Amino acid sequence: MLYFVPTPIWNKEDITLRALRLLKEIGVLICEDTRTAKKLLSMYDISIVWKDFFSITSFTSKGKLGFYAKLLQENDAIVISEAWTPWLSDPWKSLVQLCNENNIQFTVLPGANALVPSIVAAGFDTTEFTFIWFLPQKKWRQTVLKDMMERWNPTFFYESVHRMPKFLEELKSLNFDWKIFIAREISKVFEQFFTWSLDECEEFIKSWRMVIKGEFVVGIKS
Repeated sequence: MLYFVPTPIWNKEDITLRALRLLKEIGVLICEDTRTAKKLLSMYDISIVWKDFFSITSFTSKGKLGFYAKLLQENDAIVISEAWTPWLSDPWKSLVQLCNENNIQFTVLPGANALVPSIVAAGFDTTEFTFIWFLPQKKWRQTVLKDMMERWNPTFFYESVHRMPKFLEELKSLNFDWKIFIAREISKVFEQFFTWSLDECEEFIKSWRMVIKGEFVVGIKS
């Protein structure tokens, strides 16, 4: 069995009892960076001497597919990311596909992520919503922004703080006149959630009442 185990975004208490039990019991760990994984385990006083560590970066090599298929067919294993739930992007998605193709059992534990708290905190009607990983940086960007503004349901995505000023200017140029939600530093000391008009958002950021630091979760509602 392969277990996809969420790890805390920041607060070390944001981990489940089940996750801690599995990290103590299972001897094969697949991770992004073995150094980060060892630091994580040491926070919970989990022995790392006997664990077999494999960096997920090597999974992107096609020559490793057979190795990982055999490993997971013969051993229980855990996969973790640097922080939060192992996500939808490669190579995690490819690991799920490998399991499906080779009849390897797997499960995904519930746990820490930035998206769900943001959806709740936005206060939008989220009977339906759209999630975009990151906005395109060049090609199709304007098309995606216009599509977001035309939807009746809210759209959420991740955005680098360094690109926020550009994003707000783009919304203004498209005559955006609805609500925008921003979450930052989720589960950290300086966590912030705000839902405003575009003008309020710009004024708030320019006045430095929101620190331009960390990664943002952004939501817009037309």
